[in-house]
Amino acid sequence: MKIALYGREENPSLGVLEEELRGRGVGYVLNPGETSGYDLALSFGGDGTFLSAVRKMGGSPIPILGINSGRLGFMAAVSMAEIGEALDRLAAGRYTVEDRTLLAVEGDLRGVAVNEFTVQKAGTAMVSVEIGIDGEEVATYWADGVIVSTSTGSTAYSMSVGGAILAPGCRCLIVSPIAPHNLNIRPLVIPDTSVVTLRVATRHGGGAIATLDNRESPVADGATFRMARAEHRLRVVRPVGNSFYKTLKNKLLWGVDARNNH
Repeated sequence: MKIALYGREENPSLGVLEEELRGRGVGYVLNPGETSGYDLALSFGGDGTFLSAVRKMGGSPIPILGINSGRLGFMAAVSMAEIGEALDRLAAGRYTVEDRTLLAVEGDLRGVAVNEFTVQKAGTAMVSVEIGIDGEEVATYWADGVIVSTSTGSTAYSMSVGGAILAPGCRCLIVSPIAPHNLNIRPLVIPDTSVVTLRVATRHGGGAIATLDNRESPVADGATFRMARAEHRLRVVRPVGNSFYKTLKNKLLWGVDARNNH
């Protein structure tokens, strides 16, 4: 097995993972320029490192496993304490690969998002965002911004503004307002076959910012964005015993009854 390993060289815990790989006779290259000839990718760090790794992979079909060396880490679901066990399961073929929807965005900020695309106010004044879905004008959101999230991103920014949590296998997108001023607007779940357009209008020259995962760019008044499911999917490794619902419970304390602690 040959592994493309992505992580920050200055990460003080990186040596632990490298020692585990060498001890098992696993060949790897740190931060390779391309993934041709590799069987698997490992992201070592937090969710930001995972997002950067996917971007560096450039649409590669090889699957990726996220190992968390930091604090929360949701996409990087394997903890430091589980490294040895996870590598043994990989070597034994005891894992599944989940195909995840990616979001391709065109406009002033373009690229492919793992989690979400957002447009949001840059100053104190709210923005208005005209939403179109499959060529139909759906609504105008007066809000601090709008998030268009994948199922993977449903546990990120989208969740913090009240969007639904979607299992990774759901072929859906979530359109969620950020602090809407028209309170009858709620997050909307749509098929990932939909084409979404956003047109941004700013007030009093307040400006706006567009983000694509952990990248951002200023947005001009009247800017238009088009987004649709990317042609390729992200392939994420899930070791046996490490389920999405287990991660929800461990990382987000999902469904935990605080009364049991008293």
